[in-house]
Amino acid sequence: MRPTTKLLLAAVMALAALPAAADPVKDGKKVYMTKTCMACHGKGGGKPVMTYPALAGQNEKYLQQQLQDIKAGKRVGSVDPATGHPFVQGMTDIMHLVDETDIKNVAKYLSAQDPAAPKPLDPAPSAEELAAGEAAYKGLGCKACHGNDGLKPSNKAYPFLAGLNRDYLIRAMTEMREGERTNGKSKMMFGTIKKASDEDIAAMATWLSQVDRSAK
Repeated sequence: MRPTTKLLLAAVMALAALPAAADPVKDGKKVYMTKTCMACHGKGGGKPVMTYPALAGQNEKYLQQQLQDIKAGKRVGSVDPATGHPFVQGMTDIMHLVDETDIKNVAKYLSAQDPAAPKPLDPAPSAEELAAGEAAYKGLGCKACHGNDGLKPSNKAYPFLAGLNRDYLIRAMTEMREGERTNGKSKMMFGTIKKASDEDIAAMATWLSQVDRSAK
């Protein structure tokens, strides 16, 4: 065999022996589907059950921060009266199943998914109710951080709010107003959300839950 041919063959064999390049999105999907995440947040993070948040298309940096905080015990929040445990307890109990690389990969995978269309409310909110929610949102200045209609956060560490579950939104805003949730960038919400009444929060949550981000 000629020397040149030997060198080419050796190079091909060396390349073949190299491990396959990592695919964070593919690896994140595997973790998401095998570590019980899908049971609560639905396929691709787009169809959650009960009052869990939709995660599909959420900001990667925000997702990563929240997962890290939950694992570290920094995100607590209010107690579910049905169980007597914090709403986030289910997440806390499974975070030992993932490491830092898993967290980064899951955040990357979920952020790459298409947001789902909003889940219709029953009964459907009236035009007046939706207008009240929009007025409260814009009157409080929420769009400065989360964008007009909750569609365009000004910082990748802030979440998209459009299309999230209404009850989840009410819970999250109330927890921040009451100082029960202070992890990540939540403290920055306090100066604004402390001005919101229960009625304001409910109205904003109703309106935001029906803003469709799936077509954006």
